Amino acid sequence: MPTRDEHVTKAEGNQTFAESIDTTNQTRIDWKLVVLFYTAVHYVEAYLAKALNQHLRSHTTRDSYISRETNLRKIRDPYAHLKFFGYNARYEVSGFTTQDVQDALGYLAQVKALLTPLLK
Repeated sequence: MPTRDEHVTKAEGNQTFAESIDTTNQTRIDWKLVVLFYTAVHYVEAYLAKALNQHLRSHTTRDSYISRETNLRKIRDPYAHLKFFGYNARYEVSGFTTQDVQDALGYLAQVKALLTPLLK
């Protein structure tokens, strides 16, 4: 089972990679949104590893934990927005924009702000 630190390292690496993706075309916008979502996934997994000794392989199971666990409920809305972007950027032809990327960055900042203090 990956540790809290391994998930945090993966999240930080994902965020660094996302920052390197420019938004000059639709494909890059889409992949930046996907990477930002998976950054949030790893912050959630870091929390689950530390607080509950859990490692979840299913988005459905993770969503269930986010809906019912007291600390994770606080990130439910921004996480849901990131998941929407990530899913639709992968599987749909949604036409996301640079504004959507900015919104996603804000949602990720909310997730990090709420979870980072709980990871210490």
